[in-house]
Amino acid sequence: MRSQNIETLRKKFKREWLLIAVDKTDESTTTPLTGRLLAHSPHRDEVYHKERKHKGHTLTVYSEDSFPKGYATAF
Repeated sequence: MRSQNIETLRKKFKREWLLIAVDKTDESTTTPLTGRLLAHSPHRDEVYHKERKHKGHTLTVYSEDSFPKGYATAF
């Protein structure tokens, strides 16, 4: 798959987990900007399983601004 804007990918796959190979990052904020979609699924475990097999800089993100019920995030 070709490189796309990450926000475009998030809008395309509603309520799914996305695994993205990051191609371009904003150096001043370290925000991933573009990447190639490697996997997507409504089930987080499916994406995490594929993430373990991929080498390189990846981003795992939920497509919506808020997580599904029962999920949380920590930094």
